[in-house]
Amino acid sequence: MKKNIFLLSSVLAMCLASCSGVKHNISEYILKLDYSGGDYRILQLTDIHLGDKDDLDKHFAFMDRTISDPKARPDLIVVTGDLFTFASQDTAKRFFKYLDDKGVPWTVTFGNHDEQCYFSVDWLTGYLNNYGSNCVFKDIQDDDVQGNANFAINLMKDDKVFEQLIIMDSNRYYYGSYFGYDYFKQDQIDWYKELVDYTTEQNGGEVVKSLMFYHIPLPEVNDAWEKAQTGEDGAVLKYGEKGEAPCNPDYNSGFFDVIVEKGSTTGMYFGHDHVNNFIVNYKGIDFAYGIKSTDRIYYGESMLGGRTIILHDDHTVDYKNVYHTYEEVK
Repeated sequence: MKKNIFLLSSVLAMCLASCSGVKHNISEYILKLDYSGGDYRILQLTDIHLGDKDDLDKHFAFMDRTISDPKARPDLIVVTGDLFTFASQDTAKRFFKYLDDKGVPWTVTFGNHDEQCYFSVDWLTGYLNNYGSNCVFKDIQDDDVQGNANFAINLMKDDKVFEQLIIMDSNRYYYGSYFGYDYFKQDQIDWYKELVDYTTEQNGGEVVKSLMFYHIPLPEVNDAWEKAQTGEDGAVLKYGEKGEAPCNPDYNSGFFDVIVEKGSTTGMYFGHDHVNNFIVNYKGIDFAYGIKSTDRIYYGESMLGGRTIILHDDHTVDYKNVYHTYEEVK
C-alpha cells in the first residue's frame, strides 16, 4: 500500500510540475559563444556516474587522458548525462571544478541517474546557473517547460548565428502507463519548434543548422540501426557497434518526426547505453551514441573514452573517437 501511495504521489508531483510554470520568451534560453571560423571541436563525454565512494582522482586522471588526447583538443566539452550516482554536493562540486580547470567552455545535461544522489536535480541546476567561469549552462527554473536543462548555445560569427547547439533534458523515469525511462514531453517539443522558428526568423528566414545533445535515446534509434544493416530508408552505418538493446522510452512522443520536419538539426548526441557506440545517419540526421567516459557501473573494455565532434565551416561534421584504458593511469 505504501508503494502505491508513493507511486501516486510521484505521478501527481510530475503532473503538477508539467502543468505549472511561467511562460518565458524563447530568447531567454539562448547563450552565446564566439566562433572564429575553421573547425570547431566539441568533446562529448557521457555516463560518468561519479559517486562518493569512488576514487575521484583516478577517474579524473582517466578523463585527463581523453581531454588531452590530440584527437580531442576541445573548444567545448559537453557531458551528456548520468554525471553522478549516489553523490553528495561535495562530489558534484569537485567534478565541476575539475571541468572548469580545463580552461575551455563546458556544459552538461542530465540523465536518469542524476536524481539518485544526496541532492536534487534542482540543486544541480541552481548551482550551475550561478557557476560562472567557463561553465555555459542555463536552466529557467520557474518555466513551463519540462526538465532541468533546456537551452541553446549559439556559435556566433560576425554577429550572426553560425550554428546552434541545443541542450535538452530527456528527463528521468516515467510512472504512468508504464514504469521505465521517460521521454520528451509535448511542452519540450513545442519549445524546440519555437526555438528553431525564432532562430530562423533572426537569421533572415534561413534555417540555422543545429546539433542536439541529451541523454536517453529516442525510440527510433533501434530502427535506425536495423535499417542501416540493409540500407533501408537511406540509413547508413557510419561507425561503431551495438553491444546491447537500446534502452529507450516505451512511449514515442513523435519528437523525431518534428526534428526531421523542421530541417535544422543534423546530429543528435546521447548516451545511456554504455556498450553502444554506433553512429547511424537516418533520414539525414546522425544518431550518435557517445563513448562511455569512466569505468563506473558497467562498460566495455574497448569502449571507454570520449568522442570529438568536429564541426566544419561548411556545417559538415566529422568524428574522432578517443579510447583509453585504466591501465594507462595506474
